[in-house]
Amino acid sequence: MSKTKFDNLIRSSIWSAYKNLCFYCNQSLDWGDLQIDHIIPESLENNPDEFEKIKNDLGLDKNFNLNAFYNLVPTHSKCNLRKSNDLFTKNASLFYLSIALKTEAKVKIEIEKLKRNKNKGLIISKLQCALSANIINTEELKDILKDAEKKDWDIREIKLPIGIEFIDEIYDNFYLDTDFSSLLDKKLMIYNDDEYLELVNDNDEKTNVSTLNEWKIATAKGYYPLTTYAIKMSSNFTFFDEFIEVLQKSQMPKGSFLNDPWIKLNMLDYLSPNILFDVEGRLKEYIEEGLSIGELVRRGIVKYDISPGIYEFSLEFEGFETSLLEQFRADFNDDGIEDIFVSCWVRSIEGTMGFGYTEILTKLSQKHLINKI
Repeated sequence: MSKTKFDNLIRSSIWSAYKNLCFYCNQSLDWGDLQIDHIIPESLENNPDEFEKIKNDLGLDKNFNLNAFYNLVPTHSKCNLRKSNDLFTKNASLFYLSIALKTEAKVKIEIEKLKRNKNKGLIISKLQCALSANIINTEELKDILKDAEKKDWDIREIKLPIGIEFIDEIYDNFYLDTDFSSLLDKKLMIYNDDEYLELVNDNDEKTNVSTLNEWKIATAKGYYPLTTYAIKMSSNFTFFDEFIEVLQKSQMPKGSFLNDPWIKLNMLDYLSPNILFDVEGRLKEYIEEGLSIGELVRRGIVKYDISPGIYEFSLEFEGFETSLLEQFRADFNDDGIEDIFVSCWVRSIEGTMGFGYTEILTKLSQKHLINKI
């Protein structure tokens, strides 16, 4: 049980970051029963020699802080009492710490949210008085709001509709201000529980990859997936690679033609046919005419399916089915306009060929259709 007294701001933020669940039993946790526990016992503060030994045994940073958010978790009183000041096994300790470390950013975001909401009414009334007395003008207020919006964007959470699956966890929450380098050496899940994906080069040499870094090194050396199975499974690596790339360069849009009104990806009358897989270029005439996919569906040229598995919808044209799933929106190419990052899957209707890729879509004006960048 923690001897440190945490204020309600900290307690509430930790509680919310873990979705009001007990860290140890994963059951609903009422506010009245909330206790904050130290994964590595707080009592070690009084035993520095033992603390140093444990840090060495677990490979922890020498500056490991027992009261940091990466060591604090919400628990039921009974779960906390059961644990007491005991130290978990090495594997359990490292596992729990890894979860807490990933949740640390969420705790900080919750703190910022609560701080902003505190005394909201008082702040608004003071702003109104300041405006009335010409202490501050509307342009200065707009600048303040823009700055606040930018700060909100910098700590924004991106939640993927389908998480990236590693062999030990599924990762679906990302934050724009986070260093993702540690994820690049995590082993990705491959179909049939295979431990690696086999790639080949033009000299018929083979290499195995299981992490994104291994994939990037191998493909840079000229290795590629050859079999139908390998091509399909390679989408796990290419999506992760391209997602991290767009995440790192995403910026807050200065304007958008996608949100007034809010345009969903499956609103076909807003979509250009150029987002479809078109191996022979037969859609070119429709694109030049400015026709939408919605119009091509009505003419029977493109077939629309709203239930293609994990994807939002699929569009069939000339023997190929293109399925799409929106991931998130931001300005990805530094033009100030909001874009959509989309994962796609193409499969042959008559054969076994299939592959995944990503696209960035944009709408450049009210008159433009949504096109590939």
